[in-house]
Amino acid sequence: MEPKTKKMSWSPADLEYFKNLILKKREEILKEIKRLEAIAMNDDSIQSNSTLDSTYAYHMADVGTDSQEREKAFLWLSRENKLLSHMNNALERIKNNEYGVCIECGELIPKERLEEVPHTQHCVACKTKNKK
Repeated sequence: MEPKTKKMSWSPADLEYFKNLILKKREEILKEIKRLEAIAMNDDSIQSNSTLDSTYAYHMADVGTDSQEREKAFLWLSRENKLLSHMNNALERIKNNEYGVCIECGELIPKERLEEVPHTQHCVACKTKNKK
């Protein structure tokens, strides 16, 4: 009996599948970034609520809420940009035929994990070990 040899990289067809998956998710991220940028940069809410003859140009609670919404948008924007960077790095790894291999143990990352977290560089066992 021949010993089983472990597969050390994904096939070109698999890499193409993952590339398309990442490109689709990347497109979703870019749309979300645009939406969040619009929220984060929206400063005309104060001006639209004020008139020249009103005693109060805007209500303080509204300003606080708007400010909080912009702050949340900035935080989510930062998160989405980080995720976009991870997706771009994953595309680079696909290009270099290094995608889907755990950077710690060198084993292939299961397809199910890559489908859920396509930018991952760790198998579940190594990721779990690192969290402890």
